[in-house]
Amino acid sequence: MRLIVCGLVACALTAASAEADDSSAALSAGGIVFTRNTPVRMAAEDLAISPKAVRIRFEFANDTDKDIDTVVAFPLPDIDMATFWSTPLGAVIDNPLNFVGFKAVVDGKAVPLSVEQRAFLKGKDVTALIVGAGLPVNLIAGNGYQKLDALPPDEHRRLMAAGAVQGDGKTEFVPQWIVRTRFYWTQRFPAHKTVVIEHSYQPVTGQSFFSAADAKGPYNGVNYCLDAPTRAAIRAKAAERKKADPEGGGYLTAYQTDYILKTAGNWRGPIGRFRLTLDKLKPGSVMSLCWDGPLQKTGPTTFEAVRTNFAPARDIHLLVLQ
Repeated sequence: MRLIVCGLVACALTAASAEADDSSAALSAGGIVFTRNTPVRMAAEDLAISPKAVRIRFEFANDTDKDIDTVVAFPLPDIDMATFWSTPLGAVIDNPLNFVGFKAVVDGKAVPLSVEQRAFLKGKDVTALIVGAGLPVNLIAGNGYQKLDALPPDEHRRLMAAGAVQGDGKTEFVPQWIVRTRFYWTQRFPAHKTVVIEHSYQPVTGQSFFSAADAKGPYNGVNYCLDAPTRAAIRAKAAERKKADPEGGGYLTAYQTDYILKTAGNWRGPIGRFRLTLDKLKPGSVMSLCWDGPLQKTGPTTFEAVRTNFAPARDIHLLVLQ
């Protein structure tokens, strides 16, 4: 999840592939986008990703003779309330507004954030309808689904008549709206100066069971670029797991973390210096992703790639197996 300057870009919602029950879905989120051409240049970006945390540090350089004031926005992933009525979402913080624990710092100082959260039904803003019924826009955190079930019959009928809720009208009430949330603030980029923006959050990482057979499937092979050595490592780890627990079937736990790295690229030129750090959390974990170029092992669980004049051509889909 990353920043957008001057506007909100829709974030894709992706469900994590699961071959067994007890799975939860992942949400992918968007990258830095300047929605119009601007002379602000991204001099450097440091991106660190693990299934539990994402940390990003940007250096923006204003090479012009004038200060530039603009709104910087951070969109959280869209959430389809109907999808997650029946499908668990990956770990989130119990806060309807800031469900990923987003924090931002500019030049070493915490940023006072404004927040906007809206409900949309087939492209129409229905926030007033939802809030007017006494509901939070985001039902996932704070027992929101239970609050929907507990509404008076008149409110249920009103929401169902508007198409915002479907169900049998008695015990089943399925919300139909999409939640869109963004944090934003006004940022000044002084002339001939560099501004450092840092932010961190807890990614909505999907979790599912993963067997040796899953490594053969086309989805995982393509989405995570599973090569022969990685497949062999998965088979070995699954066999080890099955030997230790014969009744468990040899299943591994898969963590899927998605990050939208591709951007509109409307800043001035490519990213001057880009560094990617990946952390698989445990030395014995198996990690795979699609990445154009070498990854250097820098520690028991960490890997790093450095690029110059970098223009990302693909998003990051990180698979960690434990």
